[in-house]
Amino acid sequence: MIRKYSFLGYLLILFVFVQPLRGQTKSSNSAQDLLDFNELKEVIAAQPEDSLKLEVAQASLDKARYRLDTLRMANAYYFLSKFNRSNQLRYADSLIVITKGKSYERYPALGYLRKGNVRYEEGNYKEALEFYLIASKSAKENGNELLYLKLKFNIGLLKNTAGEREEAQAIFLEYLNFLDQNPKLKTSNLYNRVLFALTDSYIYSNQFNLAEDYIDKGIQEALKTNDISIYSNFVVYSGMYKYFSKNYNQAIDSLEKGKNLIQKSDEVKTRIAICDYYIARSYQDQGKVEQSMQYFKNVDRILKETEDVIPELIDTYDYLIADSKAKKNLEKQIEYINTLLRLDSIRHANQIYLTKNINERYDTVELISEKEKLIDQLQHDKFLKEETITILIVFLVILIIVATYGFRKSYVNKRRFLRLLEDQKTKESNLLDFVDISANISKKQDIDIPKDVIETVLKKLHNFENSTKFSKKHYTLNSLAKELNTNSAYLSKIINVYKNVNFANYLNNLRIDFAVDELASNKSLRSYTIKAIAEEVGFKNAQSFSSAFYKKTGIYPSYFIKHLEI
Repeated sequence: MIRKYSFLGYLLILFVFVQPLRGQTKSSNSAQDLLDFNELKEVIAAQPEDSLKLEVAQASLDKARYRLDTLRMANAYYFLSKFNRSNQLRYADSLIVITKGKSYERYPALGYLRKGNVRYEEGNYKEALEFYLIASKSAKENGNELLYLKLKFNIGLLKNTAGEREEAQAIFLEYLNFLDQNPKLKTSNLYNRVLFALTDSYIYSNQFNLAEDYIDKGIQEALKTNDISIYSNFVVYSGMYKYFSKNYNQAIDSLEKGKNLIQKSDEVKTRIAICDYYIARSYQDQGKVEQSMQYFKNVDRILKETEDVIPELIDTYDYLIADSKAKKNLEKQIEYINTLLRLDSIRHANQIYLTKNINERYDTVELISEKEKLIDQLQHDKFLKEETITILIVFLVILIIVATYGFRKSYVNKRRFLRLLEDQKTKESNLLDFVDISANISKKQDIDIPKDVIETVLKKLHNFENSTKFSKKHYTLNSLAKELNTNSAYLSKIINVYKNVNFANYLNNLRIDFAVDELASNKSLRSYTIKAIAEEVGFKNAQSFSSAFYKKTGIYPSYFIKHLEI
């Protein structure tokens, strides 16, 4: 009965949208029977099937075209881009074209947001970021604060994916505070999504106490709003937290529960793979190897099926290869090594995850040696079959490709290492005192700051750069501005214009340059752990230090230290 009434409602709406206006001409009241954004959203949400949602949106578009109503055409294009997956980019482009240059609150920002979301789902994070940035600018210019913060949140998700956890957390917390302070704009879907993002970021940056707080809060909110999908995610994170806390039996229980919920509500295979991975790790750490292998094999199956490579899951193949080797199952060893090589290459093709590449995980020479041993043993034992030979040939081709890539990567890294040393020597031989920069100031863009203030701040920055305080103290923009007797707005603008970076990258670059100088001149420092070196030069942890070092130099600190010792 409910379905009949929904369909009847749809027919009435369709009739209103598509019937021509008989005996009427265009007038000031020509758009009265057209729905605005929120009304159209509610009508579409009420439809029980996507096909009906599409028909309503299309009917709305036809009516808006007839009335030459650009804003309502844009509304219809937006919803068509959400529900017509085969043409979503075309509809988003149409939305952008008809609203570009107009001061609509939502447009063209929502069009760029849709394009960014499509690219994000495809794993094309670089293009997704570009579209999000354009959309953010549009939303800000048109005074849509909520949309602006939503886009900033999406950029935060990209930062979190790229490993820039601290910056992402600041964005997530800002959005959470905004929603708390604006309850009329706070929907359960938005709020739970932010809690989920924060939990994810804290888990993967090993901030387990904070993660626990947000897991508890997320579970409470999900139960309050009956959001089964998000509840299942928090149950999974609860299991992960218990794993890292070494409460393995509790971890397995929560992960199994979360997995069952995911399978019932909305089966996302990669989320199931994460559950299986941490269940396997829990059994493995308890010494229950055979039980763990069943779950690692589930992860392998899902990764092969989806090719959606989550970096942490790659460790699955370390366990599977080791298990096959212990059982002397040569065919499985080859199969798992082949899969590892293929999935790891997919991961690196994304150029997002700042993790070790395949040459660091499996040295090319060792892989070739392992391959030769396997081939010799298979020939000796006369277990070669036609399928096995084919696998080995494919494996050899992959190895050659990987070896070529490895040699090229090694060559590029070596050049970057030598250039870094050369730059460091050049800086040592060209150390000059601060000179009058008044002539250079006039060449820069006008940033609405008195010239004498700019010169004073630059002199103080010069002294700050020549000190090592930045390596001993945690600085924020406000704290440095206070130390230099200026305000944070001036300092931020001056750094952006005269140093060509934002404040965070300015500090990171100083610390990386300092680290390079210290490592090159101080042999004892090279014996420190990466974590200890990071703390020595001003970073909070090894991960943020390695990421910043690679971003500035193109090589990791471990590589730099290793080759200094050669």
